[in-house]
Parts: sequence; C-alpha cells; structure tokens
Amino acid sequence: MGSLGQTVKSILLRGNQFHCPLCGKGYGKFLPGGPSRRPNARCPGCNSLERHRLLAEMIRILQIDQNIAISGRILHVAPEPALTELFSRNTDYLSIDLDGSQAMMAMDITALEFSDASFDVVVCNHVLEHIPDDRKAMMELFRVLKPGGWGSIQAPMMGENTQEDPTITDPAERTRLYGQADHVRQYGRDFLQRLGAAGFEVTEYRKKDWLTPDELARLSVDCEDSVILVRRPVE
Repeated sequence: MGSLGQTVKSILLRGNQFHCPLCGKGYGKFLPGGPSRRPNARCPGCNSLERHRLLAEMIRILQIDQNIAISGRILHVAPEPALTELFSRNTDYLSIDLDGSQAMMAMDITALEFSDASFDVVVCNHVLEHIPDDRKAMMELFRVLKPGGWGSIQAPMMGENTQEDPTITDPAERTRLYGQADHVRQYGRDFLQRLGAAGFEVTEYRKKDWLTPDELARLSVDCEDSVILVRRPVE
C-alpha cells in the first residue's frame, strides 16, 4: 500500500480499542497480519506486528524499573522499519543487513566488521533462525557489545529443544518443520541457553508479569509470550 493509502486507512481506523506504543496512536482495529492472516496483528499506522509492540512496551517499562536505556551507539541487525525510529531517535544508530539495500551497511552477522566493545546496545530480532552458524553470530554480537551493554535478541520458539538439520535444504520441508522456507531451524526454549553459552546474561520478561490483561488486550499481542533481553557482564 502506498504511503497516502496507508495514511488514509490509519485515519479511518482511529479509535480507542487498541494502542500502538510505536506510533503512539489509538485504533478501533488493527489489520490482519502474517501468512495466517492473524486478526488485529498489524498496526495500520506504522505496520508494527505483535512482537514489535510487545518489545517496545516492555522496553518502556524496563527503562524505569531495570536500568535499560536506549542511548549511545546502537547496532540494529536486519532492521525492522517499525522499530527503527525507536532505536535511532537521539542515538548513534547503525543498521546492517546481508542485503545492503535493506540497511545502512551490508554486512555478514557472523563476521562483523567492528572492533570489540563498539556498541552500547545491539538489536537482532528474528534473524538467527535464518543463520546456519547461529552460534558464531551470537559470539559476534557479544564481542561488539560493550561490558554492561544490553541487547534485544528475539527468535520464534516452540517446545523445549531446538530442531535443526543442516542437510534439510528443500524449501517445502523447511516450511513444514521450521515455519518458513528460509528458516534453518526451529528454536526451542534452549535458545536462551545458546545465548548464555555465547557469554550473555539472559533474562526473559514474560508479558503477564508486567502488563495487565487490559493492557495486553489494547496492545493486541496474543501470539507473543515474552521478550528476551541480554547483557554483557561487566568484566
């Protein structure tokens, strides 16, 4: 949809039933989203999905309660347009992607071209399930994060144990097993242990522990359960 059409639709859908913390507006309904056309998934104003809104709202809360700050030098991997303004506002922001047309710089996450401890914040959401050597990517993110720095590293999780087989390359089989043709694994909850093995301190913030049912309903984040934030320990 063109920007004019989207603007018109966002105005027509204004209301009070739903709220998007990224564009800061209220809507009578959200739009369907995702391959399954989840109802009330996509914000008509900024195109945020459930995971973007939950992350933004949790960061807003944690900035007050958990000493999280969106400041300093920030690295955003495979930048989501709905989150770019949040992380680039009044910061030294840099986005990268393997496809240089999708970010400010072209770069391989498994071979980051930055010196050690270069960034105050790293953001890498729904990326690692696409990366064959995800452990190397995690180690690179850890390497470039400053001691005491934090990061948002999200991935879709299902079950307890990660399912992966590097010999599976057929797109249809990957879709059946991992949810998308370009996914190389389906993470389980042991994703948190993988991050820990890379050196991160890992905390999972469950939405029900921080937000009321009414707040969750207004955000419309039914398909998301939690937000995973990491820190590099101070040495």
